[in-house]
Amino acid sequence: MIEPTGPLDPSVYWRRRAVALGCSILVVVLLAVIISSWLGGGTQADPQGVANKQSVATTSSKRLTSSPPTSGTIAAAGASSSSSASPVPTTSTTTGPPPPPPPPGPCPDTSITVEGRVAQPSYRVGQAPLLTLVITNSGPVACKREVTRQLRELLVLTADGNTRLWSSSDCYYQQPPDTRLLQPGEQATFSIAWAGRTSSPNCAPSGALLPAGDYVVVGKLGNLTSRPTPFKLT
Repeated sequence: MIEPTGPLDPSVYWRRRAVALGCSILVVVLLAVIISSWLGGGTQADPQGVANKQSVATTSSKRLTSSPPTSGTIAAAGASSSSSASPVPTTSTTTGPPPPPPPPGPCPDTSITVEGRVAQPSYRVGQAPLLTLVITNSGPVACKREVTRQLRELLVLTADGNTRLWSSSDCYYQQPPDTRLLQPGEQATFSIAWAGRTSSPNCAPSGALLPAGDYVVVGKLGNLTSRPTPFKLT
């Protein structure tokens, strides 16, 4: 069966066999290429397939980023989802009580008013006029002021204010420090019954009884001095 038989020359049959064999081989090669392209989806031998895959991937990613969510588990920005979002805490606007005011400081001299008062405008000679030192917080806020005994003084002067006749500081017993908290307008008062006689520093014996006439009383607290208040002895 290998040797060609027939009426024609044997070379003709050999050529026909070669052509048929070449066609068969060509068909097999084409089938192999087609099957490889279909199974691989694009290889190095199929650059068009690679380009198509990249284009599809790019298009898919754009759709994922630009398309609205289709699943109930994905919520748009600002929307609430009971399955994935936790409740946003509410900021409380309730304010607490105001802070307590600072403790009162010392009273400056500009906030203190000092007065020397006489209970009556006139007394008879030999009576004991009631003299009072009045310390007032004339400032707008509460403050503390030391009013210790050695800082307080009541003076009796002649009517012109030039001659010192008597002072409550000439003879007194040392006392402990005394600091007062004074509210605005509050007063601290200190009174003494004056015997109507002159006095000298260092608790010297009482002097002479003052005669009838016009006199003034002056109050002092430290460096502060009141205006003179007039009174009479008759």
